[in-house]
Amino acid sequence: MKNLIKYLLCAVVILMNSDSLIGQVIDYSKPPSQENTYLFKVLKYHRQPAPPKYMKSRIAEVNTIPTSKWTAQDSLFYAYENVHLEEFEMALSIFSRVNIDTIQEPHAQMLYRTTLQSLERYEMLKKFNEKNIPDDPTSVYSIKQAVLDLNNAYIAYKRKTYIPDSTLIFPILENAALEKMNPKKSPNKNKLVEIAFAIDSAFRHFTVLHDEKDYVLSQAFEEMGDFQRDYFYLTNALFYYAGSRHYYVTDKLVIEKYNKVAKEMSEYNYISISFKNKFGKIINNRYRMNTELNESIDSNNLVTPADYTAPPKKKGQKDYLPWIDNSILIMIILGLALVFVLFFMKTKK
Repeated sequence: MKNLIKYLLCAVVILMNSDSLIGQVIDYSKPPSQENTYLFKVLKYHRQPAPPKYMKSRIAEVNTIPTSKWTAQDSLFYAYENVHLEEFEMALSIFSRVNIDTIQEPHAQMLYRTTLQSLERYEMLKKFNEKNIPDDPTSVYSIKQAVLDLNNAYIAYKRKTYIPDSTLIFPILENAALEKMNPKKSPNKNKLVEIAFAIDSAFRHFTVLHDEKDYVLSQAFEEMGDFQRDYFYLTNALFYYAGSRHYYVTDKLVIEKYNKVAKEMSEYNYISISFKNKFGKIINNRYRMNTELNESIDSNNLVTPADYTAPPKKKGQKDYLPWIDNSILIMIILGLALVFVLFFMKTKK
């Protein structure tokens, strides 16, 4: 009987302390949090923008007109369609026969820029950018300056005058005046924010419909990553280093920088930006608008709902054990163990 009382007392003590034991096992450390990127926040990239409504309607209209009756404007909209379909050679052959000065709408200008960049017509691209991107003389570093700096890097790379790991794409980032700028000023008065915004905007010009290997763009993203690491936020730096790796995955120096920043963020328990969600994905023929001009569809090959047989549904296995809190589960197990001990002792007697 005395032994039975001892067993009961031990079991009660164990049950009473089960919550404290669980608390020691479970890590109640501070949950991961997002770094406060108040001064400069990376916004989502739209690298495959949808055609505006006016453009989509006009393209549909053009596709109903015989090509022999097309006007110059009709041909221009056919070129826009081909850019969306990533048929850049065809698009440029049309652009070269029309008056480019008539391209004024921002989306249309973006399509022409993308065509020139994709076909490495960097000199033509520079002239178009110089003429059409508005400048801001009051800014310490404008979007136009950043775009032209990146444009010039492409020209130098094509001419083989670009020196890898030595040529700085954005020379302003080496300016000693940066250290004298106040990084804590509000965003609308912060010169460092102006520089970051200009460079990020330049990236948005050069990443549209572009996923191919690109050493120059990789270096540009690396420079922005360094700038963010030194003057802004680890979260942003990791994003731009990821962009650098996206365009040139084998750069060991960038990999080292990426891993170092990732480790620092882990130490601060920061949540990283989802590069996949922020940078987006380019899908082939996402905005296919062409009809019989580009392809003919054999109706005999079309699959109708009547031809489709759904696969048999799999019977899901019923979950007989509902969700139970860990502490309750442990107490139940200990209780069953106690009952087993008592039953064993009774049987023994």
